[in-house]
Amino acid sequence: TKAREVLVEGPARTGKTRALLEKAYAVARKYPGARVLLVRHTRTSMSESVLQTLEDFVIAPNEPWLGTAKRTHREAYRLPNGSVIVPGGMDHTDKIMSTEWDRIFCFEWTEASENDHEKLLTRLSANATAFRQIMVDCNPQAPSHWLNQRANAGKMHRICSKHSDNPKLHD
Repeated sequence: TKAREVLVEGPARTGKTRALLEKAYAVARKYPGARVLLVRHTRTSMSESVLQTLEDFVIAPNEPWLGTAKRTHREAYRLPNGSVIVPGGMDHTDKIMSTEWDRIFCFEWTEASENDHEKLLTRLSANATAFRQIMVDCNPQAPSHWLNQRANAGKMHRICSKHSDNPKLHD
């Protein structure tokens, strides 16, 4: 979808995070100079979750540009075509709010507030890709949760994942 806001929700282990990371990496490879932001509520929570999946399953381990920095200290993934994928956290919004992004991917977004989400929407202002987009993943929450309310109001395109979407768990 080319919707500006996309919610990918479903039970744990359905491949939501991996799907968003595959798209983030595909965008960075396809569009030279693309600026891609990966976000969780805290930057620390990214290292052994999102970045581990990115480095173990999405980016080939022998990519020479990957470098030797440990995930906990990695500031950015700089691709040879000038694109950059930057991990961040809403606990350090000063590093995010003064920047421009083509795509923003948010993980475990039930940890964030709607105010956090709306702040990030203002950062979708770079121009290296054909369109700007924010994609968020989460496990389902109560119908009253702000993500459900936003999707139900038509502000977000909703994609529901199932265990059968994950080939590791489903034959």
